[in-house]
Amino acid sequence: MGWLVFVLLGVFVNLSQSMESQDLDGRNIVLEQNVTGVLGEEVYLRCLYKGPNNITYSSWNRLESSTNEKKMAGYRHGGKPFRKDSFSTPASITNLTVKVAIDSLDMEGRYTCAFSSDEEEIKETMFLTVIARPEIKTHVEEDVLNGTHYQTVTCSALKAKPMAHIRWEIRGVPLSEDIFSINTTNSKYPSGTSNIISILKFPIILNNESRVSCVVHHEALTEPNMTDINLQTFVSPNVSMEMVLIQKEGKDFLQVICTATGGRPHPDITWVLPSSAHMPLSQKHNLGIESVAISYWFPSDLYEGENVTCIFGYPLLPALHTRSVTLPTYRITSLKLRTPSSEKDLVILEEESRDVIISMEVMGNVPNYTINCTKDGEPMPKDVEVIGSNILIKGPVGFNLSGHYQCQASYHKQTAKLELNIEVKPRVLLPATFPPNISFHFWKEVGNIYIECLASNASPAANVSWVLPQDLNGTIQSNITSSNGSQTVRSILTLPVCVSQELKVECVVEHLDLDGQEKRSVALPTCVAINVTLQSNTVWENGVAYTEVNCSADNAPPAATIAWDTEDCASGINASELSSFVRHSGRQQEDTEGVWSTAHLSVQAYAGCTVICVLKHQGLGRPERKSFRIPSIGPPASHLAVGPLRDSALWAAVCEYRGDAVVPNISWVISNHNTTIVSASIQPTYDDIKVLVNTTYEFELHQYEGKNLTCVIQHNYGEEERRTISVPKYFISSIVVLNKTSPLHGNHGQHTAVKRIALQEALPHQRIVFRVNGNTPTCHIKCFRPDGSAAHTVALALVFAESVSEQDSGLYTCHASWYHHKATVFIQVDVTSQETYMMTFILICFSSAAAITLFLFVTMCVLCKRSGESRSSNKVKKQRESLAGLVQTPCSPELNGKGPEYAELVRYSIVIDVKSTV
Repeated sequence: MGWLVFVLLGVFVNLSQSMESQDLDGRNIVLEQNVTGVLGEEVYLRCLYKGPNNITYSSWNRLESSTNEKKMAGYRHGGKPFRKDSFSTPASITNLTVKVAIDSLDMEGRYTCAFSSDEEEIKETMFLTVIARPEIKTHVEEDVLNGTHYQTVTCSALKAKPMAHIRWEIRGVPLSEDIFSINTTNSKYPSGTSNIISILKFPIILNNESRVSCVVHHEALTEPNMTDINLQTFVSPNVSMEMVLIQKEGKDFLQVICTATGGRPHPDITWVLPSSAHMPLSQKHNLGIESVAISYWFPSDLYEGENVTCIFGYPLLPALHTRSVTLPTYRITSLKLRTPSSEKDLVILEEESRDVIISMEVMGNVPNYTINCTKDGEPMPKDVEVIGSNILIKGPVGFNLSGHYQCQASYHKQTAKLELNIEVKPRVLLPATFPPNISFHFWKEVGNIYIECLASNASPAANVSWVLPQDLNGTIQSNITSSNGSQTVRSILTLPVCVSQELKVECVVEHLDLDGQEKRSVALPTCVAINVTLQSNTVWENGVAYTEVNCSADNAPPAATIAWDTEDCASGINASELSSFVRHSGRQQEDTEGVWSTAHLSVQAYAGCTVICVLKHQGLGRPERKSFRIPSIGPPASHLAVGPLRDSALWAAVCEYRGDAVVPNISWVISNHNTTIVSASIQPTYDDIKVLVNTTYEFELHQYEGKNLTCVIQHNYGEEERRTISVPKYFISSIVVLNKTSPLHGNHGQHTAVKRIALQEALPHQRIVFRVNGNTPTCHIKCFRPDGSAAHTVALALVFAESVSEQDSGLYTCHASWYHHKATVFIQVDVTSQETYMMTFILICFSSAAAITLFLFVTMCVLCKRSGESRSSNKVKKQRESLAGLVQTPCSPELNGKGPEYAELVRYSIVIDVKSTV
């Protein structure tokens, strides 16, 4: 039997040595050999030891040279971590996974992950490659080369490692080489970074694309970076050509302006001018970024009828637009009098006239002209001059001005003549006349306004009339008086003291010596503004809602009158119903006049009606109407509820009523007793015409549990409403302990109603949890210790907050109660110690180990017996006798009388009975 044990021990030692030799291999380190990090970001270096050795020291090391290493992070002897620079603290002494911030290109290089144990040190090497994302920049410029407008777009990918790649595309398609030219340059730096610059150039006039994309590829980018750049596209300009006549230094010029607006780029403007020895003046206009204009100045008399052409073009498109204009040809066809007399070219003047104007008219298309006149072949008289196209005679006119006049109008080479005769006639003396003196007066007397219009000291008498607005009635009284050869006209207009709106009256005076009509006007005073106010409020009297409507008119002289009317009522208001109104009329304040009236209306009687206050006053064009609608009455609503009162042992039944205009009578009836209970707890709450009534009946639950309560609502119009609610029937049947329990045996082995629960000694916060069977909405648990003191309970649990000891054992009594419903449970609490558990565990383990050892021993004996059948029968017999001393089964050879030939049927039984009580 011993050799089998040694064989098994040898196999186990060889297997452990084999595994140990494998652990010493470097494959016990899990390491990523090549890692790439991006400058400015973080990267993880993962290294994990999976061998069996006890690691005492581990570290990440940077290989500075073939013989020099710099420790970056790890764990020293004793398990104390360390780290340097941008390395984070490793996860553990066997898991050297770290997070490294790549803040320099110099961090690229070889790193070793090393683990040391008491036996040896093992390490693995990895390489960290550092790359840098490119800085992408774009720049747009425009320039002009040999008259062609170009746009240049530069796209740069700077400080990249390795070098980036740039390509251009429009809507995902490469650029056409016929229009776009691309020039790419690159450069490298000792740090390992490089720059690449790509320049795109094209003539704007050939481009019709509005956007180009610069696409940068780099292995540090998850996807190519695409930057869109807006391009200048060719836009055909809007062209115009205009001609303007201007004067400069006393000379007339025709300015021809050619303008190109909105073109991109600006076009070139060339001219086709008349062939002439005189070179016209040229001027370029700066009209801003969007427009360009060039003008030429032509003397108006040198280029008549000539054509001028503007050509708008580009170096690549020389004749895109063309505009032409013909310079005008000027003519003077004739010169004549504007207002000819009855005889041809004869002008008759009156002696001693002043400021006489003789108007002439030049027929033709000349922009301007000059007129020169002579009298009888000599220069014009001193008091006569030509201004524009008029002959002005300042006067007084004398007979010396009579004669033959000749006038000539000229514009450069264009001329026209006019001959006229002026005849002066003697002045005829007329009777003496003189205009009136006009005055206007306004005054107010009781009930009327008086307006006086006076035209005095005139010859002959003036005509005085009035202009009145429509629908304004007034009285006019006029008279004429004479004094010293002059007449005075006096007219008086009588009007009401005030009008309802702003009006104006005019006095019109007419006379021979007045230039037209003389008018005097005055605005009539308006009546004082009337402030009509309609106010309403709701009042409750003896449980009935009334609406009080007050209508008032302040500052209303003369007195106003107030009347009442209604709309949308079932029958309206007649004389017999006016008693429901309370009318008052009088002065509200001593210093102001006003009227007011109040209507006191029952909301229930006038619900839904519109009450109208009608005010009549002289200052109003029509009666003022103010209305107020009395709200309609909605259907009432009631609600019942029953439940416990807060902070009280009583229950309450609440009947809530919501309605309009009237408070009803509410009482309670208990169905089972048919007894009416008048509640003293009635609490009405008013909100305008709405009322909320809460009627509460208080009682003890055991009185009406399971019975019906009826709320009786009696309305004032005789209708009765009943609402019934039931008081629930509650019960508590039992208390169930949810912890694991065991029955408590009596003296004769019978079960009792006591639940037995074991608690562990010295352990705090142990709970005994209950469940209460019943239909109560809630309940309270109270528990008492064996000595009658109250135990600590939380919700439905008996809680041992402190460490449990032998003092906590004993018989506990717990009650569940809700109002008058109760249930009880008894609990026997036993306290067991940790030592008892340990001894029981040791006994069980020892017994099991002994049984297994004895079973293995018997099995080895049986095997040895089968292998030694060649031995003598005496030895077999001795073995049987030695085993028979242990136990004999009914199947033993000695018991069943069989011979040694049935030795293989021998059965051995070992029974170990371990009894323990917990």
